[in-house]
Amino acid sequence: MVDLGHSLGLTIVAEGVENAAALEQLAAYGCDNAQGYYFSRPISVDAFDDWRSDYVEGIQLGAVPSAAS
Repeated sequence: MVDLGHSLGLTIVAEGVENAAALEQLAAYGCDNAQGYYFSRPISVDAFDDWRSDYVEGIQLGAVPSAAS
């Protein structure tokens, strides 16, 4: 599916990523982006800015933070 999408000039987003192993496999397939519980459980709009700041900081430190409660 990734190759098909790329051949059509599309950016591929995988949904439902729940663990590091799935993310690593998607990266090996050449998937462009991913979303899912591995990154965050659903959060309110109000909590998003704080989550985003923490997430970016976590990436810079080499870790993926969990979502705010």
